[in-house]
Amino acid sequence: MDDEGSMTGGCLCGALRYRISGAPKRAVNCHCSMCRRHSGAAFLSYVAVERTAFEFQSGHPTPFRSSDGAIRSHCGACGSPLTFVFDADPGSVWVTVGSLDQPHDVPPTEDWFVADKIGWVLRDGTLKAWPASPPE
Repeated sequence: MDDEGSMTGGCLCGALRYRISGAPKRAVNCHCSMCRRHSGAAFLSYVAVERTAFEFQSGHPTPFRSSDGAIRSHCGACGSPLTFVFDADPGSVWVTVGSLDQPHDVPPTEDWFVADKIGWVLRDGTLKAWPASPPE
């Protein structure tokens, strides 16, 4: 976080830049198969923020409806995954931690979909674990 309590980030090629004002609500690692396929990684880390605290400062992301209940966005030029919004919670934006300029500022506190976790991925035993998504 910067001196104003905000975070910035963007995509690999720099076409998209965003700013988050205020504190994150939650930080998680998601091990579901859709996050793995979307990112090409063993799991994807997200930080949840209020929609009103998130804004793209340059560029326009490409939306992708990955399921009946959510829309992901990525950079149309370089493909970097950037956001995830649940239809059931349109007031929150989940931002990929890897796209933050200072990802070390938001360590995860939970692992989601651990039942789908790749076997060789080692979990941090201090994180709360959910077999699927947590009950809300």
